[in-house]
Amino acid sequence: MNIRLLTLFIFSYTIILNAQNLEQIGKVPLLRYNGGISANSVFYDGSANRDPFTYFINGNLNFNISGVYNIPLSFSYTNQDFGYSTPFKINRLSIHPSYKWVNTHIGDIAMTFSPYTLSGHQFTGGGVDLTPTGPFKISALYGRFLRASEYNIELPEVLPAYERFGYGLKASYDFKKIAVGLIFFSAKDDQSSLKNEIPVELELTPKENTVISSEISFNLFDKAKIRVEYAISGITENTQTNESRETSGILSFLLDENNTTNYYNALNANLDYPAGNGSVGIGYERIDPDYRTFGAYYFNNDLENITLNANQSIFNNKVNLSVNAGLQRDNLDNTKSSELQRVVSAVNINYTSSDKLSFNGGYSNFQSYTNIQDQFDFINQVNQLENVDTLNYRQISQNANLGINYILKKSESKQKTINLNLTYQSSDNKQDGRTIENGLSRFYNIASAYTLGYPKNALNFSLAANISYNTIGNTDNLTFGPTLTATKSFFDKKLRVNFSSAYNSAFNDGEKQNDIYNIRLGSSYTLRESHNLNLNLLSLFRETEDTNNTDFTATLGYSYSFDTFKINSKKRNKKLLSDADGIITIEETLQFRYKSTTYSGTMLQITEQLTNVKNSSRFQNIPQHGKKEIDFLFEVVKKQNKVNSYKEHALQFLKALYSFEDFLKIYDDIVYQVLETIKKDMQLMDFKLERDYVKTKIALDALKKEVPKNNLKIEESNNKLIDRQKKLIGHRWMKKQFDKYNNIESVKKPDNLIKEFKKNEVENAFKLHLEESDDHKKIKTYLEYQIIDFYYRKSLEEKNKGTLELRYINKI
Repeated sequence: MNIRLLTLFIFSYTIILNAQNLEQIGKVPLLRYNGGISANSVFYDGSANRDPFTYFINGNLNFNISGVYNIPLSFSYTNQDFGYSTPFKINRLSIHPSYKWVNTHIGDIAMTFSPYTLSGHQFTGGGVDLTPTGPFKISALYGRFLRASEYNIELPEVLPAYERFGYGLKASYDFKKIAVGLIFFSAKDDQSSLKNEIPVELELTPKENTVISSEISFNLFDKAKIRVEYAISGITENTQTNESRETSGILSFLLDENNTTNYYNALNANLDYPAGNGSVGIGYERIDPDYRTFGAYYFNNDLENITLNANQSIFNNKVNLSVNAGLQRDNLDNTKSSELQRVVSAVNINYTSSDKLSFNGGYSNFQSYTNIQDQFDFINQVNQLENVDTLNYRQISQNANLGINYILKKSESKQKTINLNLTYQSSDNKQDGRTIENGLSRFYNIASAYTLGYPKNALNFSLAANISYNTIGNTDNLTFGPTLTATKSFFDKKLRVNFSSAYNSAFNDGEKQNDIYNIRLGSSYTLRESHNLNLNLLSLFRETEDTNNTDFTATLGYSYSFDTFKINSKKRNKKLLSDADGIITIEETLQFRYKSTTYSGTMLQITEQLTNVKNSSRFQNIPQHGKKEIDFLFEVVKKQNKVNSYKEHALQFLKALYSFEDFLKIYDDIVYQVLETIKKDMQLMDFKLERDYVKTKIALDALKKEVPKNNLKIEESNNKLIDRQKKLIGHRWMKKQFDKYNNIESVKKPDNLIKEFKKNEVENAFKLHLEESDDHKKIKTYLEYQIIDFYYRKSLEEKNKGTLELRYINKI
């Protein structure tokens, strides 16, 4: 194994040494560095279970040599105390040197090969991506994927872990008509990394995993695009076992096998075909039960998916129509007592009537069916607490939405808009053909907003109202309230101030439950373009019949960016000579266009035009990472003294300047695609988590009857039950949030959670956008992991609140 790893990195290192090209030296500054640091602190005073003071520090530093070699360094640190050790590293330090098509990664990093091999798992080590011009690409990595975490008897809820190291290689070759790729990933636990004795009931053993995946993509009939990936994952569950496997597996030459070694398969195939002003597509995915890889944090398995989709633009692109349908089932090996089948169909339509009026609407129907596999288990059961997995359960969910947007007025001095959104959801849960108790639910929501803006004064007002009504069984709930927001910029937009206030009343069966009122005040100030200060205050007042609670949160942040230091390789003669000496004078004019804007005049005049564009308000929100690149390119433009070279670099600068604005147009679509993917996964997890909770509850009840005096076992079982209850409550809080996001408008006009998440991750997503191709796979994978982590943290305080309602199993 070590020999294979050594060969891999010698190969990568040799390519890097041979890649040195110093053609840029002398044309741009020899050395530049830029970067920034930001610090945020949060003060909290209230009833929630959270720290009263936390802080976060992030920083980055980038060295650029002759415009071609980059050495970026980044770090993050927080004092947030999780109260226990963890095999995952919280604070991170990473460096990413790059030279043209050679990109390296050192420190606490994450890489992605494919969903079935390596997908965003953080590790401490090194990696390299080699993407030269041409058909051949290669990536490699090595590092520690898990830190050793000892068992602590005082913290039994914290699971121990062996130290785990892994390495991998991805290579692809494009033959123009067909592209092929091969992925290899392997990870193994260090048996000697743990010293403390581990309880047998934890079933923790050192493991080893090797995954090989092959990819192929090609065009059929010059239009249809077909992509297929097939992966095999071999896992040895206990490397300490000496008993050999009866037969050698397909990866036996790469994996240390024994009688605990098992192999699993995954297949994914997609076809897309352009039709008219749109496209049609079909996809098939099959993942074996228990399939997993040590290169991903979580994995859905035991499923077979068939999906159909079509989209079309009609009536001169005024109407956009999309249709999606899917069929999913589990229990592929017929070993479960129940089988789950799901059918999903959805239709979305967008209609632009005019420049002022637009409509969007959608309808989706979701059906899932769980059927009993073996009737003898039910006939022969001893008591009613047995066979809780044998269900005859059907769930039907429907969602419909309609959105209307109208621009009342749009001028340079005043803008008025109004929008209305209607949402309907229903869910019917049936068991044995009958609706279970509290299994029928309906949800109605009406949201409207009026926005008034004064662009010249940088002043905006918004007044919104929201009404939600839902019924669950015989219980009905009503929540309504208004929201007022105002934003204003001062001092040439250096100081931005925003204010918002919201009030909500909640009723249950006609009786008032609570009143919630909040006030938000925020401001940010930019000093000399490099320093930024921001302060946000939130006061929340919750009033019920029994209690009155007040929460106060203050967030203070500071960021500093720098980018001016440079050492020139030689002094430039800034005095321009006459044409007689063969040098073009500054008086010579030029003209070019970019994005419907014409730039003309002398180089000095165009530089002034570019400066005005660069400093305009539309580009004030470009992330720090993008600003550094833009500032660097602009400095290069200003140094040019020849027309052709000046024009070339000016176009490069403008492309980089508009790149973030172009990215924002697709950012919402990417976030929504990620949300749709997660929503499908969470429905499956909901059933599994409830089933695990019920099993644990039944086991605890049986234990109390059989050995009522065994307090130690009862306490351990009770702690396990509490943990699974918290997980289920937290999961359902997250699922409730995700279920609200029914269409792209829920991302374009987000609630506070989505708004916060988009703001937190837009810079990182933009970085990935600059690095990858148009398929956005890296961005989707990254955002999928981050949004789950983000909502999970938000759900932590919800885990100790509310009651648990069983939706599927009624046998306790």
